[in-house]
Amino acid sequence: MDVDADYSDRVFFGEPWISEMTILQRRYSVAFTIAACLVCGSVLAQSATEHHVWQDKRKFEPYSSTAKSITGAIRLSGTPDFATPGSKMAMTFGNGKKVGLTSVGASWRQWDETDDKKATAEVFKLSRDPGALRNGNTLCGDPKSDSAQYVVFLERSTFGDSSPLLGMAVFGSKEVPHDINSQSLCGTFSYSTD
Repeated sequence: MDVDADYSDRVFFGEPWISEMTILQRRYSVAFTIAACLVCGSVLAQSATEHHVWQDKRKFEPYSSTAKSITGAIRLSGTPDFATPGSKMAMTFGNGKKVGLTSVGASWRQWDETDDKKATAEVFKLSRDPGALRNGNTLCGDPKSDSAQYVVFLERSTFGDSSPLLGMAVFGSKEVPHDINSQSLCGTFSYSTD
């Protein structure tokens, strides 16, 4: 093909010189429109805001034996800001003790101790260890020497039930936990989301 060729005398679709792309766009305008919608739609879908059950202002009833015997029901104050470091929330335990939570971010890693699958979870720094909860039980042992430092919330699946559980893992490490296998895991708790 001659790059310097003069195509001014050519006529396509009754019009002087039109690029091959323009011809394709005219012939397949519906296909191009559909393709553009699919591309734009997937971009918009990816930018949709994630929302998880722990962001809701509500009460969660204990589901696991650890939740029943240690924390009782928990109430979260809710937050619209998923995975925004520095965003605040409060948690109140079944005995009325309340602690502040500050988000340090979220990740998609293995957070469930019973499943090797990855899950989205948000890590919160506790404002303080809540001390004795139900029946004198604590989140991490002696609050003076082994205080709870972080809680991690995730949605856990249940067997045969369509509603997820709210999972909570508690860590006593001064380091931000990376996944369920991080240092100083104190305990895991599950709560009903019904």
